[in-house]
Amino acid sequence: MARKAATTTGDKPAKARKGSKTTLSEANLVDLGPERLAAILLDLSSDSHVKRVLRLELFAEASPEGLALEIGKRLATIGKSSSRIHWRKRAAFAKDLDLHRRMIERLAEHDATAALDLMLDLLDLATPVLDRLSQVEGPIGDVFLAARDGVGAIAAQALPDPIVLADRIAKLLRRDDYAQFGPLVNALAPALGKTGQEHLRQILEQLATARGIRDARSAIYKDALRRLADASGDVDAFEATFAPDLRRTPLVSAEIARRLLAAGRAEDALATLQAGAPHEQRGRHQSASEERAAWEEAMLEALEATGHHEEAQKRRWAEFERTLSIPLLRGYLKGLPDFDDVEAEDQAKAVAKRFPQFDRALAFLVSWPDLAAASRLVLSRAGEINGADDTLMTEAARRLEGSHPLAATLLLRASIQYVLTYGVATRYAEAARQLLEAESLSAMIADYGEYPDHQAFVTDLRAMHGRKQGFRAELEALGATF
Repeated sequence: MARKAATTTGDKPAKARKGSKTTLSEANLVDLGPERLAAILLDLSSDSHVKRVLRLELFAEASPEGLALEIGKRLATIGKSSSRIHWRKRAAFAKDLDLHRRMIERLAEHDATAALDLMLDLLDLATPVLDRLSQVEGPIGDVFLAARDGVGAIAAQALPDPIVLADRIAKLLRRDDYAQFGPLVNALAPALGKTGQEHLRQILEQLATARGIRDARSAIYKDALRRLADASGDVDAFEATFAPDLRRTPLVSAEIARRLLAAGRAEDALATLQAGAPHEQRGRHQSASEERAAWEEAMLEALEATGHHEEAQKRRWAEFERTLSIPLLRGYLKGLPDFDDVEAEDQAKAVAKRFPQFDRALAFLVSWPDLAAASRLVLSRAGEINGADDTLMTEAARRLEGSHPLAATLLLRASIQYVLTYGVATRYAEAARQLLEAESLSAMIADYGEYPDHQAFVTDLRAMHGRKQGFRAELEALGATF
């Protein structure tokens, strides 16, 4: 039976009806008619938020000027208050604040200049409002972030005076106690133009070098100056915001070098990176490793840009041997002559096989992928499997289970044993599922070799961890027993 064509009102199709006539939906509410809906809304207007929504909607229909005035009055009222915002009232306060943010965006469709002023006024409330909270993170802070991220589109329509706008941005940055407004510079840089950007740069340089300025405040101004430098493509201005000793650190030198490379200054980039080369240290922490990786990436690009391809290749291979980085290996293989890449790939797998960190070797072989080599690694170095990394164990087992069920089983067992040995209750549910997966894999394993079969493994597990009631409960929830 053919469906009837949707009826239309004007140019808009009628809302499709879903569910029964009593389902709360837009289509069913339309059926109530404007008079009935108006009466219902008027009755609900005793609620302050509903009343404010209705008033703003009426002003929006009447005139942009009236809407701007109404929003301005509410923002002024919020700005005058200094009392603490109780945690029970935060959701309602955020809802009200976001309502006005959205109405400012509505206003921008008719009067972008007024909307820009109001959105900047709203942003100016951020620090005093957040000062009234015991916890900054949450829905209220999110409203200010949404306003910050949306103001650029309004400014593009408003075409403000660049000097006035620069002064407004500087004012916001001076009050940016929660370091939220750095991206504002990026968003408003097009509206500032060269004149506004230069004016803002002069203000920020004066603020950043003022006597008695705190480090945190100086960092905000320097961050804004870097964003301005990026907006204008001025690499030297970007570099100047860092102290000489910072320019000689791996992460900062890499940041500067990337911009020099983009500007076509490859030799300068190479010199900058050489000055900021990382020093070898034992027990390097994660952030230092990430800094070195960023520096290496920039160094390889600089070497290639300056014609030092062979040196770049040597660095790629040396770093691969140190880290088993797949992107580095792919770059190395891509830079080899035809047919040399097959032999190099075999060498890379050999490096992975003897790599001292089992987890990293497994991750490489599974991701490359070479599942046969990954299986051999698991079987030959089973005593080194660490079940702490649940993500790696689960992903590797999933990839190996089809063609290498014994290797997959050993990984699942390691994860289960880690969870039960250390009582990681948050992973009991996952461990229970892994035990059932290991049971299903047992039917595919003809010979366990030196390892106990599934029944023997469960018997040992029960003897050691039979009192782990949380794990038992998770198994029972899956229809199994322990």
